[in-house]
Amino acid sequence: MGKRLNRCRTLLRKTRFATLRDGFRRADYLRKHQVLKEIGQHVYYYSRNYPGDPRLLKLHNNVVIATGVRFICHDRIDILLSGLYDRNYTKTYGCIEVMDNVFIGADVTVLPDVRIGPNAVIGAGAIVTRDVPPGTVVAGVPARVIGSFDELVADRADKLHPERSEAALWEIFDRERGC
Repeated sequence: MGKRLNRCRTLLRKTRFATLRDGFRRADYLRKHQVLKEIGQHVYYYSRNYPGDPRLLKLHNNVVIATGVRFICHDRIDILLSGLYDRNYTKTYGCIEVMDNVFIGADVTVLPDVRIGPNAVIGAGAIVTRDVPPGTVVAGVPARVIGSFDELVADRADKLHPERSEAALWEIFDRERGC
């Protein structure tokens, strides 16, 4: 009966987590219920993907997790190998640590045994298979360094502007493309 109750509690927590509409609220939920091994301050967790092995995930301070990000802390190739070689292989696990001042773009997948940052940016859709050096921007499959954090900050500083209307954004888009 205890396992069934724990499964029900976990399902309810995952459902509650997924229904929260704000990334700061999701991070607060993870912190309040001590879901992760560690979670720092000013964390924005917009992804609705609940970590599969949350006690193997650490998020430090000032971290932004965009929509669709997945942290995978284990593999299941043991099932294939056990069937192929008629031996009892075991599931393997690894930790993931996200240091201070990190942005992880939409639909990124982070695999086991990876440390990211500090001061790093992961481009949308990347698959992170190894450590991300401090102060870098990475993208691609597998993720590789494409720039530096300082260059990105300088580039964005040159583009500071107030929010614009949808029509104004389309006008800028068309003008920059010669339309």
